[in-house]
Amino acid sequence: MKSQAEFQTNKERARTITFRIHARTLEKLRKYSAYEKSTVNAVVNKLLLQAAEWDIVAAKSRWIPIERELIRSILDKLCDGDIIHVAKAEGKTIPRDMCLSMRGNYGINDWIGIIKMRSAAAGFDLTQINEEKMTVFVMRHDLGKRYSLHCKTFYEQAFESLQCPATFEASENTLVFKVPKNYLFVE
Repeated sequence: MKSQAEFQTNKERARTITFRIHARTLEKLRKYSAYEKSTVNAVVNKLLLQAAEWDIVAAKSRWIPIERELIRSILDKLCDGDIIHVAKAEGKTIPRDMCLSMRGNYGINDWIGIIKMRSAAAGFDLTQINEEKMTVFVMRHDLGKRYSLHCKTFYEQAFESLQCPATFEASENTLVFKVPKNYLFVE
């Protein structure tokens, strides 16, 4: 997501527009921006970007919001073999379908962009670390080892279908994946 500084330094990309906002909505935006130690303008830009890049297209791509407790409860009732079987099958088709419906293209950067937006929408902490030859992504989800197993298997299939030799490590509440830098398009 773009920061306010990026919008200000790139004026040809920023536009001014006027909206009428209900007083209660504006008050909530002001409170939220104070909580975030930001400006209302920056918060509105962030929310609009989230809506445009994720909320609108995710719904059209058949994503539904679901409670963390429900996901964890379902996965806790499955054995590791079942989780792996389902994740492998999903990982062969869902990432491609998602990328095509949400981005219009299926490539490494498209898939990583969706992972970033999905993580933000789910409230997962996703950290990107740039090393000399690899880009490391650390996703903290706090949903337990079975969710880590599902994500690891699902993402392995997705990156394999993209012919990208990413490597994966999973722990109780974290998934780490490393992508060779030469597979990524740097903006």
